[in-house]
Amino acid sequence: VAAAEPVPERRSLLAAALPFTQALLAQVGRTLARAQAALAWPEGTPAVSPPPPSPPPCAPLSDADLRLYLGPGGRLLRPQDLRLHVFHGGVEPGLRKVVWRYLLNVFPAGLTGQERLSHLRLKAAEYSSLKVALAARAAPAELAQVAAAVRKDVVRTDRAHPYFGGPEEGHPHLAALQALLTTFALGHPRLSYCQGMSDVAAPLLAVLDDEAQAFLCFC
Repeated sequence: VAAAEPVPERRSLLAAALPFTQALLAQVGRTLARAQAALAWPEGTPAVSPPPPSPPPCAPLSDADLRLYLGPGGRLLRPQDLRLHVFHGGVEPGLRKVVWRYLLNVFPAGLTGQERLSHLRLKAAEYSSLKVALAARAAPAELAQVAAAVRKDVVRTDRAHPYFGGPEEGHPHLAALQALLTTFALGHPRLSYCQGMSDVAAPLLAVLDDEAQAFLCFC
């Protein structure tokens, strides 16, 4: 910054530097102007556009809605559209037993309604065999450790819900929850059982009311 009354040598130095400074500032201004034009950002407007508004929520998926996603023979033709409908609107409670099996990829793509029933029967038989085989193959200490860890959560999961309420002894739904979680843990030894898995499996079992199908959905 020049002094208020510069000496002659300083005045001559500033006079020599002034043209260069003015040229540099002019060049910077032209560069910024070109960049602004290239990016098409009008002066004073934000560079990032606001996100588009979310689609309004739709009505819960009904049986009539589900049929719109099915083709000849009951094949699911538009799985992504079905998922979006459920994402934005949910599912009528009475239809969850059917729709959850689609959402959780229980069925291979392209099956007819009859083929889906056959697939469920086959998988139920496989689950029964798997449950027996894993329990027989596991070492007694491992089986006892896994069963104890699962039991600790099972006896306190959703006990206020009518499906899991009542005395623990001989409770069929608690036994089913215990069995499917123990089978999963034995079949996945690197993962085994983690606290909170029962909170995922319990609503599946309560809605599907079938141990084998709940196991498939949980997997």
